Amino acid sequence: MFKLSLQKLIKDSYYAKHVPAFIQIPELGAIPEDTTKPIHEATLDDLAFAAQALDKEQSAIYKRLSAIRELYTEARSKGALGAENIVDALSRKGGAQ
Repeated sequence: MFKLSLQKLIKDSYYAKHVPAFIQIPELGAIPEDTTKPIHEATLDDLAFAAQALDKEQSAIYKRLSAIRELYTEARSKGALGAENIVDALSRKGGAQ
C-alpha cells in the first residue's frame, strides 16, 4: 500500500509551515530520557506528550514575561526613565507600591 508523506497530507493546511521536522518527547515513567523523534514517525501519544512539554515551556516563558512586564510597569510608575537601572528605579520612593 502506498503511504503518503506527512508533507503531502498537510501541505494545504494553515499550520503546515509551523510543523517541526522533529519533536521532543519528555522523559516519562519507564522512559528515563527525553527522546527526539522525526515528526513523520510520531504516534498520537508522542504528539500529546510533546505538546504537554511545550505547554510547560510556554507557561514558564509567560511567567517570566509577566514578571519582566511587572518590573517595568512598577519602575515606570515611580517615574523611572528608559536608561535607568531597574534596581535604582525600584528603590525610588513614590509611585504605586
